[in-house]
Amino acid sequence: MNTDKYECKLDSDLAVKARNELREDENLRSQSLDQLREWISKHPKIKRCRTDAKFLMRFLRTKKFSVPNALELLQNYLQTRKNLSYIFECLDPQDPDIDRLITNGIITILPEPDAFGCPVVLFQADNFDPKRSTVPHAMRLTNLIFEILSDDERSQICGITQIFDCSYISLELLGLFKVTHLKEFAQCWQTTFPLRHRIIYFVNMPTFAIALYNIFKSFLSEKLRNRLKVVDGWDIVRKDLGESVLPREFGGKIPNSDVFEAFKKRAYKYRDEILTLNDFDIESSENEVNFGNTHDADLDSAIVGSFRKIEVD
Repeated sequence: MNTDKYECKLDSDLAVKARNELREDENLRSQSLDQLREWISKHPKIKRCRTDAKFLMRFLRTKKFSVPNALELLQNYLQTRKNLSYIFECLDPQDPDIDRLITNGIITILPEPDAFGCPVVLFQADNFDPKRSTVPHAMRLTNLIFEILSDDERSQICGITQIFDCSYISLELLGLFKVTHLKEFAQCWQTTFPLRHRIIYFVNMPTFAIALYNIFKSFLSEKLRNRLKVVDGWDIVRKDLGESVLPREFGGKIPNSDVFEAFKKRAYKYRDEILTLNDFDIESSENEVNFGNTHDADLDSAIVGSFRKIEVD
C-alpha cells in the first residue's frame, strides 16, 4: 500500500482556513489517508486507483475528512469517468478541438481568486462557434478545468466560484443541447468531481434560455440549486467578487486576451498530470451512470419547438 506522506505547503491564510473550516491538522490528515487507503484496498469494485496523498487529499478535503463520504465520492468519480468516457478520455489541451476552445476563451480559470479566496471559472458563451465545436467538446474542456481545480489546494479548501456570461447566447447554441447533455453535466458538476461550489452566477440570461436553465436546474440537488444566482448586469458580480478579479471587458483590469493566454499556459503545464488520471480500473455497469430515458426525446423536441417558435415570432 502507498504510504507516502502529505507535505503541507499551505500559506498561513489557507492553513488557518483549513483548520477552522475542515478541522484539518497533521494528525487528521495522516489518519484519514491511512483509513482511505485501507478502504480502497478492500473495495470490491475498485481494481486500480491512485493512492498517493496528493490525489486522495482532494476527496478528503471536499468531504471535510469524512472517510466514508470521501470513498463514496472517489467511487462516483471513477465510475463516471469510465461510463462517460467520451467526455473524459481525451482531456488534452493539445487536442485541436480543446485547444481551439481554450484559445477562444470559451471557458477559463481567471488569474486571481475572488474576495472569498475561491478560484473563479468564467464561461463566455458568445465565444463558442457552433459550426466548429460541439457540446461534448465544451464538456471535455469543462472536465479538464475541473481536474485542474480538483488538484489545486486553494480550490480544495475554499471551494470555487463560477460565472456564466449569457449576454450574447444564441438560439443556435442552445439548440445544440440535449437533455442527456444537461443530465451528464449535472452529474459531473455535483457528484463526480471533488469540488465545492460556493456560488454560480448566470449573468444577463435571455428569456428564451430560461426553459433550458430550469430543466438543468431540476437535475441538481437542493443544496446546489440554492447556490445558483441569476443576475442582470455585472454590478452584483463585481460587488460580490471584487472588480480586479474580472477581465477588463467586464469591469476588471486584465484584458480577455491576457486571461486566455494565462489559462492556456496553466492547462499545458498540467497536461501530463491530467492524462495520467486515465490509469484506473473499476467494475461498473452502464446503468450506474446512465441518464437517458424515454422522456428525454420528448423534452428535446419540446425545447427545439420552443426555439423555433421564438425564431418565427
